[in-house]
Amino acid sequence: MKRTIEIKHVAPREQVRQLLEELCDRLEEKLQHFRQDAVSLHVQFEESGNRKLCRTSVSCHIPGHMVAAHEESRTPGPSIRKAFKELERQLSRHKAHMLGKQRARRSPRRLPTAVSPEEPD
Repeated sequence: MKRTIEIKHVAPREQVRQLLEELCDRLEEKLQHFRQDAVSLHVQFEESGNRKLCRTSVSCHIPGHMVAAHEESRTPGPSIRKAFKELERQLSRHKAHMLGKQRARRSPRRLPTAVSPEEPD
């Protein structure tokens, strides 16, 4: 999997980078069913100077689809974790869609009930 991690305007860079690498490793384990050269992950983390607002943006390109998540918070940890959690949720939903589990689950509800024709007396 190709990784690109950008960290902008952050003082404790090493702690943030360590957390991002840990979450990227966990995400890579969940994406093993895709070809490794076809998957790319782009993570951007920045902290604005005036209000100390941390922004995390994560996008993942998989064959035939792109999944993205964005999160803002006052502290870096929750912002990063929430963005990765949202990305994992979207990826699991896409995987279920690819495997047809979503259709199989919904099809019994959508099928009309069979009505037997009434016999004339």
